[in-house]
Amino acid sequence: MNNPKRLKTALFVDFDNIYLGLRQLDEDAAEQFASNPASWLTWLIQGMPGMPEGHAQVNIQRDILIRKCYLNPRDFQRYRPFFTRTAFSVVDCPSLTSQGKNSADIYMVMDILDTLNHPTHFDEFIILSGDSDFMPVLLRLRAHDRRTVILSAGPASAAFIAAADLVISEDIFIEHALGVGGEEGRKVNGTPPITATPELLDAMAEKLYAEASANGEILATDLPKLYREFPEFRRDSNWLGFYSLRALTTHLVRRHPNLRITEGDPWRVTVELPRKVARSKRPSVERTSQPSSEDRLRKRILDLVRKLVARSEEPILMGWAAQEVIDQVGQQVLESHWAGAGTFKNLLQSEEGLEFEIATSPSPGYLYDPKRHTLPREESTKPRDEMPPKLAEFAKRISQITGAPYLTPRQYALIFTALAEDLKEHRYHLTSTSKSVRDRLIEQGEAISRANINNVLKGIAYAKHRFTKRDTPQSLARIYRSYILSRCEDAEMELSREEKRMLREWIEGGLREIGAKKKTEKKQEKKASASKDNKSTALAKTNP
Repeated sequence: MNNPKRLKTALFVDFDNIYLGLRQLDEDAAEQFASNPASWLTWLIQGMPGMPEGHAQVNIQRDILIRKCYLNPRDFQRYRPFFTRTAFSVVDCPSLTSQGKNSADIYMVMDILDTLNHPTHFDEFIILSGDSDFMPVLLRLRAHDRRTVILSAGPASAAFIAAADLVISEDIFIEHALGVGGEEGRKVNGTPPITATPELLDAMAEKLYAEASANGEILATDLPKLYREFPEFRRDSNWLGFYSLRALTTHLVRRHPNLRITEGDPWRVTVELPRKVARSKRPSVERTSQPSSEDRLRKRILDLVRKLVARSEEPILMGWAAQEVIDQVGQQVLESHWAGAGTFKNLLQSEEGLEFEIATSPSPGYLYDPKRHTLPREESTKPRDEMPPKLAEFAKRISQITGAPYLTPRQYALIFTALAEDLKEHRYHLTSTSKSVRDRLIEQGEAISRANINNVLKGIAYAKHRFTKRDTPQSLARIYRSYILSRCEDAEMELSREEKRMLREWIEGGLREIGAKKKTEKKQEKKASASKDNKSTALAKTNP
């Protein structure tokens, strides 16, 4: 019996376009694309694992019945055998002009339209090209009720993207289809040994589990505060010898069987329940037998939480309440996985007649009595980081036109600073560099999505910049600003002198503010040091 989700697919590859576009972003990725097409072909066949939510390809398999690759034989002949060995039909498209323009797009258009009349009804057409000339073809395929997928290795027009049913982003393709830019090889040479004892790491893992089991998860941005509760932990110890928050947390998660890291923006530590606990249900209230030890523990926990809420003059944090329960009832709470409920939140939500309410938003979750307590507003739980209204309106408009992330000047400054720091220590790869920059920001308590960080990295790369350890936050910001300016010009959006000044303020202004703040701090430190020296000199004179 045929699987109804197995798509009959035709694949068309504009080799020159994709290879040159990838080379701008990551030379290793371009080489992997060109020399190992079997790897990314398998990724397509298997349903594109790793695609973000909303583009899930779960259980979708492909039969890629037509595979065609169009390349310039003068420049890329050496890659031809890799594609012929992977059952591609390779169409030679030599240069027709001195600028290197070839006829690949014309050949592709004709072949795609011919395929519409093929005896086999193709469900899906995958076009690997960022050439906007293909937009009319996408519209024709849509009119014939065919699914379309595109990969654009470079800036693509909004109209071209809108014409496709599914767009594969370059960063997803590089990370999951090509497997380039992993975490291997990113440790600093001469790494000193781990400075923490096994006992300390076990204690930290238990604390991590206790905190995560309250709500089922703990965000990465909350982890540094949790670790600082241990006197042995110091940031200047290079995260206890693990060099990063992510590496330390990964090690701690491995030390506890019920913890896992879940990817996201930001990533988080989640509780994975044992199968027995996950399948268990709340004991029936109609049971006539004597209460079990689990039932008694459950009642004890609930009675204690009711008292905590009743005594409080304001809503109490769910994590704090969970820790109070653990402190007062003992480790049997965690050993029993919250009396068989799995997490503190699950236990509370499974009980009727609590006499208080559970609020999972605003984060990190509260317990409160609606008759006496008022929940804090979402925005008041985080520091405000606003732009002046005129700059905010301008930034939003530019963001809509160019796709530049709608971030504040301070957030842009943090990205450029973290990027420059990472480049001093590691070779650039789009995937691993964006992960590292994201994690450096998380360590500072700033959760900026990888999608936004990738956008900045790709913009700098599209400006034909090659990342090196000599890059500074200021130079990176200038390059990215020039890229945004070019995108405005491509969209025929001419900026006035005042608007160009505002663009500089938006992208680079945060760095000037940070620089001015550091200068002020240095002056204050210097002044304090001089005052201390003067006092020491005066004291020495009075006490010869």
